[in-house]
Formats: sequence, C-alpha cells, structure tokens
Amino acid sequence: MTALILAILFTLLVSAICSLLEAMILSTTTSDTEALKNRHPKAGKNLERFRNELEKTSSAILALNTIANTLGATLVGGLATRVYGEASLAWFSIGMTIGILIFSEVIPKNVGVIYRTNLQPLLIPILSGVRTIMFPVSWICKHAVQLVLPKRATEEVSGEEIRLLAEKSAQEGNLSPNERNMITNALSLDEIKVEDIMTPRTVVMALEKDMSVGEVFSDFQNIAFARLPVFEDTIDNIVGIARRKDLLAAKANDEDSKTVGELMKDPLFVSENHSASDALKVFLGKHQQLAIVVDEWGSVVGVVTMEDIIEQIIGAEIFEADDLAVDMREFAMRRSQGQSGNGSSAEPGSGGASTPAAG
Repeated sequence: MTALILAILFTLLVSAICSLLEAMILSTTTSDTEALKNRHPKAGKNLERFRNELEKTSSAILALNTIANTLGATLVGGLATRVYGEASLAWFSIGMTIGILIFSEVIPKNVGVIYRTNLQPLLIPILSGVRTIMFPVSWICKHAVQLVLPKRATEEVSGEEIRLLAEKSAQEGNLSPNERNMITNALSLDEIKVEDIMTPRTVVMALEKDMSVGEVFSDFQNIAFARLPVFEDTIDNIVGIARRKDLLAAKANDEDSKTVGELMKDPLFVSENHSASDALKVFLGKHQQLAIVVDEWGSVVGVVTMEDIIEQIIGAEIFEADDLAVDMREFAMRRSQGQSGNGSSAEPGSGGASTPAAG
C-alpha cells in the first residue's frame, strides 16, 4: 500500500515539475530574462541560454514527462493490481488520468505562467539538471526530428501581428493609448508616400544662391524656419540647404556681403514615390533633416523634413524651440497668400528673394 501511494505521488510530482518548467520557459519574455539577470546574474544567463536553445530544452522536458507518465502509470497499475486485484486496474487508470490532468497539467502550468518571475530562481537549477540528465534522449529526439522534417526558416513577425499585440496590450493596460497609436503609426510608414506628407513646391520658401546675407535679412525680417532650400536661376535647380543659424551667425558677425551660396550645405534629394519609411532611413543615414522632393523626371515638387515623418508617428505637430512657425505648410501657404508680415516673397529670378515658401 505504501509503495502504491509513493508511486502515485512520485508520478504526479515529476509530471507537475515538468509542466512547471515548460510553462515557465515558454511564457518567459525577454524583459523577464533581463530582469532576472539583474537580480541573479548566473540564473539569468542560464535562462537566456535555455530560451535560445528552446528546441533542446523542450525536448528534455517532454522526454522526462513522457517517461515519468508512462513508467509511473505502469508501476501504479502493477501495484494496484497486486494490492486490490485485477478489477481495480480500470479505476486506478481513470484516477491517474484525472490526477495527472488536474495536479500535473492544469494547476502547474497556470502557476508556471502566473508566477514565472518568482519561480525562475528556483526552477532554473532544476531545468539545468533535467537538460543534463535527459541529454542523450533529447539528442536522439532532435536528430530524429531533423531527419523527418526539413530545416525551418526563421519566422518573421508581420506588421499585422505587431498591431494586434499592441492593441491587446493597450486593452490589458500594458500600453497607453498614445503608445499603441505610435506603434500603429510607425508600422504605417511603409504605406505613406513622401508626396502625401511633403510641403508642395508652390508654397516652398527658398533662397537664391547669389543673395547676400544683408539681402536675406532685408527681404525677411524674421526667418520662420530652421532650414531653407537654395536654388540657382530656377527652383528646379536646387543647389543647397541654408541653415538659419548660419545666416544669423553671419549677420551677427557683420558679414552682410557673404552670399547664401557660401553658407549653404549640400542638398539631399528623395523621390516623391518613396515611402515615408524609406525617407526616414535616408534622413538617419545622411544625418540631415530636410530633403528636396523630386518627381520621376527630376523636377522639384516640394520638400519634406524628418519632422513631417515623426509627426506621422506621434500624431502631433513638433517644432524646434526657436521656430517662429509651428506648422510649416500652413505658415507657408498663408505667407504665399500675403497673410504674413514675416517677409516678402518673389518668383524665382525676380530680384533674388525667394519663391513662396516653407522650410
């Protein structure tokens, strides 16, 4: 009788431990691993290794669980028959099945998921021992699987899956609505064309290359934008980008005769058909914040800034601390219609001020 009870308890216990280990390792996130590495460096590194070798880890756990359940059920059946006779075998089989389901599967797996962070320091050494003991079996299983199944390609997480995860996290309170929206908006950048967010050519503020610093501040008492395109002869011939701070520095140093061409930086060009995501990569790669937008024939159709793209992500206008205008497109359009007193506008070649505008 004692041997029968011990056999039942041993089978349930080993199976329960396997379920705990499986639930813990499969539900552990990268942030859980990093947190454990901070609290218990050795256990954290082992956990990270076990997760990176998930196939080997899972094989060891499943092999031990299968062996424990099979041998345990056989042993319990044999002992039950010896103690209570053949008639008891069916009842003990039903009882073991229910016992394993409740006490070795459902309860341990729920505990392993819910309390994984608390249990990790205790379970990691046990899991390490299981992997060591079951290494021969898991090695055989691994190679048997490789013989039967082709090597699997690494699965990529789709944008739609990330959107669903963000939505679910927001519903569960793990993400704020703003954070969810930013994730969703960032994933939508591939679907947004540069032409959809650019400032159109008709309201682009640009300086002529041969203008002097004195002429710039004579025509524009206040320069509303941090960066302005620079053209030569015609707006289709953009040759540089002038920064407001360079113009102001030249003015402060009484260098009124210095030309815009002497202060300008090389321009950056992007196609109107590029996605906002591609444009952002260009901005980050070139360390610039304003690009000239051209069509398929190379004609200038507008300008786009890194701010335009960031605004698509955060869903709000952003501007530099010293910007005199927050919304570049709105300001430029008002200015082209004569509603702003921040400076005059002129057509290309009309005395060198600028075309109507936005920087």
